[in-house]
Amino acid sequence: MREISVGRRFAAAISFLTIFPTAREGVWKEELGSSMAFFPLVGLLLGALLWSCAYTFGAAFTPQVNALFLLSVLTIVTRGLHLDGLADTFDGLGGGRDKGEILKIMRDSHIGTFGVIGLVLTLMAKYLLIGQLIEGESSLSLLLFPTLGRWSMVYLTHFFPYVRGRGTGAVFATYLRPRDFWWATGIALLISILTHGLAGVGTMALVWIFTYALGHYFVRRIGGITGDVMGTAGELTEVVSLATLVALLRGL
Repeated sequence: MREISVGRRFAAAISFLTIFPTAREGVWKEELGSSMAFFPLVGLLLGALLWSCAYTFGAAFTPQVNALFLLSVLTIVTRGLHLDGLADTFDGLGGGRDKGEILKIMRDSHIGTFGVIGLVLTLMAKYLLIGQLIEGESSLSLLLFPTLGRWSMVYLTHFFPYVRGRGTGAVFATYLRPRDFWWATGIALLISILTHGLAGVGTMALVWIFTYALGHYFVRRIGGITGDVMGTAGELTEVVSLATLVALLRGL
C-alpha cells in the first residue's frame, strides 16, 4: 500500500463525513480507507461546531429550540449520510426474512415504514437528550458524542467481516489498517479523558460494549456488516453516548 500523508487522509475524512469538500478530486481508495484514523477527530470538529452554536444562541432560545437547531445543523453538515444508512438497515431488518432478502431491501434506495420509524425514533431521542444536556449546561458533552459515534464505525469496520463485494463500505473494510484503528482509538480516548475524565472513559467503554454487541448481531443476521450498518452504528452509538452523558449529568 502506498504511503499517504496525514493531511490528505484527514482531508479525505472531512470530505466523506461532512459537506465540506476538503479533499482533492480523484481520492485514492487507500486514501479514503486509511482516513478512518481521523474519523473521531472529525467528530470532535462537528462537536465543536455544535458547542459554538449552543454558546452563541443559548441566551436567545430555550434549550428545546436550541436542541432542534443543533440537531438540524448536525444533520445538514453531515448530509444525513448515516441517517440514510440507518433507514436502509431498519427497512432490511424489518422487512427481510433471511440474509439475501435483508441485503436486497437494504440496497433499495426507497425508504419504507420501518426506515421511517427508525429515523423518527432516533432523531427524537437525540433531540430530547441534547435538550437535557443544554438545560444542564453540560456543553462539553456536545464535543464527545459525535466523536464516539464516528469511532464506533471504525471499531465495527476493523473487527467484523464485510459482506458486500463492492461499494464505499468495501473500500473502508479493505484499506483500513490496524494502525489506523489504533490511531482512531487513541484520539477518541484522549478526547473522552480531556472532556469528561473517568466518566468519559466509562462512556467510551459503554459505546465499545454496544458496538461489539451490534457487530455480533449483524454477523448472526446477515453474516457481517455493510456500509449501511456502519452508518447505523454511528447513529445509534450517538444516542447511547448522549443517554449515558445525560445519566451522568443527573447523577445516576
